Amino acid sequence: MRAIFTSLALVILSSSVLSLPSERRDSDSTLTEIQALNFALSLEHFQSYFYERLHHYEPQDFSNAGLPPWSKGRYAQIYSHELTHAQFLENILGDKAVQPCTYNFPDTDPISFVKTSNIVEAIASSTYTTLAKYLSDPDYIISISSILSVEAKHSAWINADLREGAAWSTAFDAPLSLSQLYTIMSGFITSCPSSNSLPPVKIFPALTFPSSVMPGQTVQVSFSPAAPKRDSQPLYAWFISGFKALVVPLNADMTVTIPDTLQGFVFSLITNSKESVSDDATVAGPAFLVFDYDYQGNDQSLPM
Repeated sequence: MRAIFTSLALVILSSSVLSLPSERRDSDSTLTEIQALNFALSLEHFQSYFYERLHHYEPQDFSNAGLPPWSKGRYAQIYSHELTHAQFLENILGDKAVQPCTYNFPDTDPISFVKTSNIVEAIASSTYTTLAKYLSDPDYIISISSILSVEAKHSAWINADLREGAAWSTAFDAPLSLSQLYTIMSGFITSCPSSNSLPPVKIFPALTFPSSVMPGQTVQVSFSPAAPKRDSQPLYAWFISGFKALVVPLNADMTVTIPDTLQGFVFSLITNSKESVSDDATVAGPAFLVFDYDYQGNDQSLPM
C-alpha cells in the first residue's frame, strides 16, 4: 500500500489557526504558562544531568574514539548552557519550579555519548518548538525562542562537526505533543520527586525499531510494554519529519515498510488512525530515527 502523505502542520497546529482535517485532542491541550515553563525546566534538568556525565571521559578518550580531542571542551560549553537555561527558568518559576529526576543514560564511551547527545538535542528542539503555542506573555515567548535557537545550534554542531553529516534535517523541526516528547524522555528517567507538578502528560509504550534501519526496508517493530491483542483493529505507522508525515499500515506480524523518501531526523509513532496523530490515537512511540544524507541529498550511513 502506498504511503499516505499529510502535512503535520494540519495535525499539530491549533484549529484556531488552521482548518483541520481532524481534531487534535492532546492531553496537554489546556496547559498553563507555568506548566509549559516547568516542562521546559524538566527538559533542562534532563539535559544538564546528561551532560554532567561528561566527567567520565577525557579529551584523549574522544581522540581514541576517532573524534576531535576538543570535543569535550565544546560539550562542556553546552553543559554550561543547559545549566544556565535551568537557572533562568528556576528564577522565573520560584517555588513552583520542578526538581530534577533520577536519570539512567546509556552512554558507556564517547561514541555512545555522541549518539545519546543527538537524541537529547533533537528532543530539545522539538520541545521548544511545541511549547511556543502555550505562551502568551511576550517576554516568555522571546525567552523560549532564544533558548530554542541555542538548542538548535547544539544539534547542528553535533551532527555536522562530530557525526560529519548534515547540520539540519529539513526546513522545519517537528513539533510533537508534550506527551509524545515526554514518552521519549521517560526512557531515560528512573524516578521523579513526588512533589513535581508536571502537565497532565501520558506516557505511551516505547516503540523500538531494529538498529541501523534504512529507508525502503521492511522491518519488525516492537512495543514495551507489549501491546494488547489487536483483534481486527488496523494500526498505522507514522513517520514525522518537520511539518510533513508519511503514514503506512502496520502489518499483522508487526512489520512495516519504511518509506524510501525519508531523510534526516524522523519520529515514528504507531496510531489507530490514518487521519490523526493525536494523543488519543497514539498506541506507541515515538521512536527517534536518523536517516543521514550527503551534500548531494543521497542517503548515507554514518557510524554514529
